[in-house]
Amino acid sequence: MTTDSTPSTSIPERSIYTRILRFAPLYVVVFCTGVLLLVAFLRPFESPKPTLSTSTELVGSDNNPTGAYFNLRNSGGPDTLLGASTPAASSIALQIIDPTTTSSTPDTLTSGGSYITVGSIDIPGFADMKFAPGGNQLLLTGIDTPLVVGQTIPITLQFERAGTLTITAEVQPYSVIADRLLPPRLKLSAGQ
Repeated sequence: MTTDSTPSTSIPERSIYTRILRFAPLYVVVFCTGVLLLVAFLRPFESPKPTLSTSTELVGSDNNPTGAYFNLRNSGGPDTLLGASTPAASSIALQIIDPTTTSSTPDTLTSGGSYITVGSIDIPGFADMKFAPGGNQLLLTGIDTPLVVGQTIPITLQFERAGTLTITAEVQPYSVIADRLLPPRLKLSAGQ
């Protein structure tokens, strides 16, 4: 019995698993790119609804115009403050400190600056925001009846996503507002 055994030069057969492993990094990159494009274009995840609350609501006395201040807590997604109104004043302007007129000192990160009126103020999500003297404020103008210390006035805030929020602000002199809203290092002592 003779067998024809001629040596053959055949290529070893590759299994499907070997080919998959060889191109696995490329498959992962293509898959991840597809998922990112899907998220970018379809936006399947919406930002959570803003959940807004306020504390330390105060309005300055003895001035016309005067400022309104408060602490704003957002326990949800971002929002935008579009405006405000009150029966105590003819109009309320949203104001921020102009960053181009702000300066740095060794004691504080920023100081000074001048107020500018803006059409809206962005409210970050899951954060606290302070409306305080030297920072963001609501400027009440056209006050017909003088504001009396201890009096409370309603102020309705209009937000883009959360709708309206009405706060009750207490009228106080600016020295009391500074005591309640500013950190101790920014308050002036009685002798200064």
